[in-house]
Amino acid sequence: MAVQFQHGVTVVGGGGGAIGSAVVARLASSGRHVVVPTRHPGRSAPRPGVTEIECDLDDVEAIARLRDAVEAMGRWAGMVSASGGYATGRAHELDDTAIEAQIAANLMGPWHLARAAAQSMLAAGAGGRLVIVASRAAQDVARNQAAYQVTKAAVLRLTQVMAAELRASGITVNAVLPGTVDTEANRESMPNADRSSWVKADSVGAVIEWLLSDAAGIVTGAAVPAG
Repeated sequence: MAVQFQHGVTVVGGGGGAIGSAVVARLASSGRHVVVPTRHPGRSAPRPGVTEIECDLDDVEAIARLRDAVEAMGRWAGMVSASGGYATGRAHELDDTAIEAQIAANLMGPWHLARAAAQSMLAAGAGGRLVIVASRAAQDVARNQAAYQVTKAAVLRLTQVMAAELRASGITVNAVLPGTVDTEANRESMPNADRSSWVKADSVGAVIEWLLSDAAGIVTGAAVPAG
């Protein structure tokens, strides 16, 4: 099924973060209508082609309102989930509160948004593009990142499952697995790290932009390394 991505709305969860902001800038500059769900609309400067909608990705009722708002603007054609959180801790030392916080940030938030997007795309019957930002940690094992790695691995499997379930409907579902992203926060938290292998947020954004495009219509279920 052909997908005319350029004729619809793209929702970017986590659009205020480093990778999300890069994706929003790229899509808006190419003339696409971008919607950014945010808990605090109006805090950032207005951007042409970008609409902010108040939405907490943990709140299923807010997600339903987001879906209604997007569909009122046009067809929901693309979704990027770039939201998430990072926490340290060893598996045998973490309490349930810490574990549940990572599940909410790295799995349930992306799942809520992807579910709403898929339902909207299926109802429209015109296909679509879903891209979920996981992490290289979804595949690489390291110590002291237990909840982060487990939840990133889970969201990668979610991507693969949804790709298999939605393939026949013309909806592609792919994951991007960035390494360490070169952000001010990472520079401050790791002042002595070797940054030579760090990836720029805009480089990850370029990969995501391609996965959202018509050219990537045959790619689904992929876990694309980025840095």
